[in-house]
Amino acid sequence: MKKAIIGVIIAIVLVAVVGIGILVVNDFRQEDILRQEMLEFENLTRAENIDLDQIDQKIREIKTTGDYGVLEKAMKDYLADVVNASVNIANVLNDERIVNALTPENYVEDGPDFVQTKQFLEEAKGELEQYKEEVLTLLTNDGAMSYIENKNLDQYYIDLYKEIALSEDTALEEDSAELEKSLDEATRIIDLESQIINFLAENKNGWEIQGENIVFNSQTLQDQYNEYINQI
Repeated sequence: MKKAIIGVIIAIVLVAVVGIGILVVNDFRQEDILRQEMLEFENLTRAENIDLDQIDQKIREIKTTGDYGVLEKAMKDYLADVVNASVNIANVLNDERIVNALTPENYVEDGPDFVQTKQFLEEAKGELEQYKEEVLTLLTNDGAMSYIENKNLDQYYIDLYKEIALSEDTALEEDSAELEKSLDEATRIIDLESQIINFLAENKNGWEIQGENIVFNSQTLQDQYNEYINQI
């Protein structure tokens, strides 16, 4: 009888131990999948030629389950918003109208009053400032952690989110500072372009385009124009 009872106890313990072992192994497997997903995402963003379609597909795929799936979804929602804000910034800065604003071609096409150029540069600056604020907010700890709030996850998963989704505080601050510096410089250039366009519009009778060059009818205007251009 004792042997039978002991046998039953051993069987129950073994089942429990095996069950726990399966859960632990499954947890390790889920965590490995999650880490691999984030590594693959990082590699996609560091590629020489970034493929936005691949990034979007990677963000949309949820490969883990249970609480890990909730965690992965939170991470990828966060990353999706970071990518979208970054793409919006790139679209503003890559617009050819910024590059071409101070070309003889634009001076001829939109001068001397530059109605379209003035409007575009004002809108571009406004959009850039908006997207800059969005992405810099996302790149704060509070911004990133907001995506894991109210998910009813244990502290383990929250800590795992912090580890995987966030860089170390110093690295995050450095990235944000470098990005802010670059965007401030882009805004400065747009402001200068606006100043030059306004200058040309205000002195529309003082210049003309000859071939590929802008020619002023006074040295004073020429010097003022050159001073603006040298600041770019």
